[in-house]
Amino acid sequence: MEEEKDDNLSETSSLTESIPCGIEDIIRCLIFWESDDNTIGIMIQLCHHAFFYGMILWYIYLHTFSNSYLSFLAFYIIFSMIWFQYVFFNSCLLGDIEQKLLGNPPTPMDHLLQIFHITPENGVQREVLLLISSIIMVMLSGEWVSRTIVGITNLF
Repeated sequence: MEEEKDDNLSETSSLTESIPCGIEDIIRCLIFWESDDNTIGIMIQLCHHAFFYGMILWYIYLHTFSNSYLSFLAFYIIFSMIWFQYVFFNSCLLGDIEQKLLGNPPTPMDHLLQIFHITPENGVQREVLLLISSIIMVMLSGEWVSRTIVGITNLF
């Protein structure tokens, strides 16, 4: 019985290691002309930061200028996938690839925490990010439920 549990644990650890490696392999295929790890890491970091800040701007746009249910639903699905990766992998997959290729680069969250003069310890930073994203996920879920109920009641 214990041997079976150990096999399941080894499969889980190999799965959590193989997914970032698979994503890195896909990125290396897409950026086939570049072989330097540092340059590939900088490209991934640029895309990661742009995506992070793009999501923040999209959220602001959705709640300031747009009232589209489908735009909100697309944002909610993308944010849910990001949140699930934090919950299941305990980190950002792109952030892990960046750390592997660049050493210890700054994350997008580091820049925001510097703006607000918050200096969490290195071990606490991921937990702070998970806490903030969980709070946002709860708020988005409530908004999704309320928008869905309002949309259904408007049909009748």
